[in-house]
Amino acid sequence: MSTKKDYYELLGVAKDAGEDEIKKAYRKLARTYHPDLNPENKEEAEERFKEVSEAYEVLMDKDKRARYDQYGHEGVYSNGAGGFQWSDFTHYSDIEDLFGGLGGTIFDMFFGGGRGGSRRRGPQKGADLRYDLSVTLHQAFEGLEKSLTLEKSVTCPECGGSRAKKGTSPRTCPQCHGTGQMQSVRNTPFGQFASVSPCSMCSGTGQFIEEPCPACRGRGAVRGKRKIDVRIPAGIDDGAHIRVSGEGNPSPSGGPQGDLYVVVHVEQDPRFYREGTEVVHERHISYPQAALGDEITVETIDGKVKMRIPSGTQHGAVLRLRGKGMPDMRTGRRGDQHVKVLVDVPTSLTDEQRGLLEQLAASFGDSPEPGSKQSKKKKKKGILDSLGL
Repeated sequence: MSTKKDYYELLGVAKDAGEDEIKKAYRKLARTYHPDLNPENKEEAEERFKEVSEAYEVLMDKDKRARYDQYGHEGVYSNGAGGFQWSDFTHYSDIEDLFGGLGGTIFDMFFGGGRGGSRRRGPQKGADLRYDLSVTLHQAFEGLEKSLTLEKSVTCPECGGSRAKKGTSPRTCPQCHGTGQMQSVRNTPFGQFASVSPCSMCSGTGQFIEEPCPACRGRGAVRGKRKIDVRIPAGIDDGAHIRVSGEGNPSPSGGPQGDLYVVVHVEQDPRFYREGTEVVHERHISYPQAALGDEITVETIDGKVKMRIPSGTQHGAVLRLRGKGMPDMRTGRRGDQHVKVLVDVPTSLTDEQRGLLEQLAASFGDSPEPGSKQSKKKKKKGILDSLGL
């Protein structure tokens, strides 16, 4: 009697499960029980991993699965040997797909990161830098050329970034032979596995510096100041960044320099509120201007302009000045300025002004209600006037 566990139970799938369901179940279990992910309980994990891998290998093979469904384990391994073998996977994509997101770590660790074995890392790009620049709204409107002085790593003038003493040059690393990687092979219950790591002698660059440059101590870069001219395009918005290629830090391994990212912060202007290329400006007017209409002067980003207030304009009305907003960075086309009208109500009046307003109110049928404070005050004033007091 076979002591092997039921393959369907091992994977936790039904007997009519399709290939996708089986693959999904195995992927989850393989991640759970992989020996290298269970260093504290490695032996038990290896056994469990071997069992689920064997189950997967059988159930994903149509012929083997058919024999297993009909005769059980004996139908698959009639000679009693049986078991999962890594050699059963003939395609790189089989293993890479099974481990999904872990393929970039586990598979690289075992097989050197690719189908053809170890791969040279190659020179790494230098680090990117960030510079925060504040500009006014008017500068953002017009655009400007800005000279930035940065204290950063610059290519060593003594060795030109080669990291080697002047008159010498780097040579191929004798330990990794220029690959930048070292490979070690170990035996496991599943066979031999190759583990790849950066070369300790050249730090993965593939080059060995026999006589380091004394000026930069073999780093290829020194601290220095660098003046960089940056063009800020007209219409730039708050938080936008400008990439200056090759103005980051030099590469420590002879690769390309990093980039500089200038992050632009547009200062707030108390006169305007900006939304993209649209601008909002608030303008106070008097009640007569709102009622009768008028032509007023309004501030815009690029100067003052005349604007007509239609008669009967209400408090909070928004009038538009076309083409007086911010320019679009790509097209140069300007948005609009929206003028929000705020009608001021006077807080104090002269007797003459009050009388005129009362006459106006009366003409609109808005006389004070009988018995109100204003009505009593008006009545008292009339009596005093009749008495000549």
